[in-house]
Amino acid sequence: MTSGNDDEFLRLRAEEALAHRVTGLTGRLRGIYTALLMAGRQRWWLSAYRTQPAPTGRCDALLIGPGGVFALAVVDGLPDDEQVRRLRAQAEQLFTGVSIGPNRNEFVRETVELVFVLPPGRRARGDGRFVVVTDATVRTLMGRRSVMPARLAGDLAEHTAQRHRDYRPIARLEPAQPPTEADGLLEVETLHTDHLASALAKPFPTWLAFLDPAQLALVTRNHNGPARIVGPAGSGKTVLALHRMAHRARRSTGPLLFTTLVKNLPPCQESAFARLLPDAAGRAEFTNLHAWAQAFLADRGIPMRMELKRADTAFNLAWGRVGRPGPLAEISSALPYWREEVDRVIKGRGLACDDAGFASYAEVDRRGRRVSLRTSQRRHVWKLYQAYEAYRTEWGCFDGNDVITAALDELRVRPLRQPYTMVVVDEMQDMTVQSVRLVHALTGDEPNSLLFVGDRQQQIYAGGWRFVDAEVNIIGRSEKLTKNYRNRREVLRLAASLPGARPVEDLDTSERQSLDLTDTALPDGFAERQYCTRAELHDHIRRQLENVVAQGISLSDTAIITITNAEAEAVLRQLRRWRIAAQELVEYRCADTDSGVKVGTVYRAKGLDFRAVIHPFVESAPPDTDAERERQELIMRQQFVAVTRARDYVWLGIVRG
Repeated sequence: MTSGNDDEFLRLRAEEALAHRVTGLTGRLRGIYTALLMAGRQRWWLSAYRTQPAPTGRCDALLIGPGGVFALAVVDGLPDDEQVRRLRAQAEQLFTGVSIGPNRNEFVRETVELVFVLPPGRRARGDGRFVVVTDATVRTLMGRRSVMPARLAGDLAEHTAQRHRDYRPIARLEPAQPPTEADGLLEVETLHTDHLASALAKPFPTWLAFLDPAQLALVTRNHNGPARIVGPAGSGKTVLALHRMAHRARRSTGPLLFTTLVKNLPPCQESAFARLLPDAAGRAEFTNLHAWAQAFLADRGIPMRMELKRADTAFNLAWGRVGRPGPLAEISSALPYWREEVDRVIKGRGLACDDAGFASYAEVDRRGRRVSLRTSQRRHVWKLYQAYEAYRTEWGCFDGNDVITAALDELRVRPLRQPYTMVVVDEMQDMTVQSVRLVHALTGDEPNSLLFVGDRQQQIYAGGWRFVDAEVNIIGRSEKLTKNYRNRREVLRLAASLPGARPVEDLDTSERQSLDLTDTALPDGFAERQYCTRAELHDHIRRQLENVVAQGISLSDTAIITITNAEAEAVLRQLRRWRIAAQELVEYRCADTDSGVKVGTVYRAKGLDFRAVIHPFVESAPPDTDAERERQELIMRQQFVAVTRARDYVWLGIVRG
């Protein structure tokens, strides 16, 4: 800490530096800049316009540090919308085309925060388009969570000063003691690796501020209707979607929605968005689609709560009465196959349980299903569906499709009072047709308002669909990413060798989608495929946890991903016996307080990534029927998804016997 004399000395030094670099300083401006120089002298850079206050349409100063880039306008009151737009455009123009760092990634100019500094006592709130502080609270900007390492922020500040001579860098004050590099996200790795490699230390790191030029071009691309982003695992689809969402938030005041079918994914993306754009977090909603639908219906006075266990029981009874005794069991005796047929092909398409519904089902193209069903066989499936609906209706319980369809029906009758400015749909490949219709009903075909993100190669639920099936047009508005930024080369090499990595056809364009081993940004890594017996599995898992720690990877950034819930529960029990801290993936929120090894199924791991992944995979008998082959393909895609969650380290333990 500095003494009072030290503070006074630094204050005088700051005022001297300001007087030397800028002219026309008022007492208020001098006080604001001096406070910033003193508070941020170790890791923040301040540049002020050469004459103060700056001319109309120019920001007064630029503040650059680990927490972001802030364009400051010192005002007596908030300007009108046109002035806000003009100031934002000028601030972003200052950073257009800036490429720094060894990988020459470009700074995302849209991440610049426009900040209005009001006099003390004035009250106003930012809404995502801009931030509001006062003379007394302006220093709180430096408390923002890190989005880039201090060293990279320094490079950006120096580059800006060289490009724009009107903004004069103010000499930084020497700290009383050597500064410690505490970037949080990048930590020690920044000292001995390039910025991109060090970014792997935690999710959503440096590319909150810097993106590959190919990605950057898509942040602001104009789409005159619903659009989608596709690309293989690790290509940055979700990061790009969050940037597009932030871009919309900075230019609008309406609500935003990020949704998916995965329950525990939205909180993780909410955390990333709050770091990217804190002042818009209050109007951005992150939730899985079923939760949104239930809340929406409750608000409309139509309470519908999913009761999945009771619905499962209803289907089991219907199968026992109608399915097992009939010809369907000869095609496949596996109850899950027929549950998927009803859930994904019939109810997932919104087919009513009547004659008209059957007429549609008799003609529907059952994409993604290997078993070919004749009309007579589909009639038996329909009887199973009717029996299930009879039990479910009698018991008054609802499944996920019921909730989605009810919300869609209600929206068509009474649209939202305040439409969403933007809706982002992540992991779109596992949506149903009705789910796609529902999110489309939230925005319609408004420009830049609906964005789908996903990868069919990572589909882990049965069936398939095209956007035209949901009456959604994305022609000419489909973007494809190719470069892998998540997985180190050895991890990617193992993933690409798996059966689940086989190229799949994009049903909307007939293009082939695959994981490209040659187009990866990160070298090295550790990946091992090992065979063992059930009796040996837990010893192998224990050994791998020890190896992970030996590699310098925290167990808190390690996940054990299984195929089934029973396997996950067995791993959790074993970890408790070893007294190793563990957290179920269903409870994981990507928060700094989340600790222990993460354990759960691939369904819970979708969309997430970890520095290390341990994936025990129990082999099954070779499939004999088309239904079994379809099931095997889904399981192998789940294996592929599990392995591609790893950034630095992956162990695939294949259990035989």
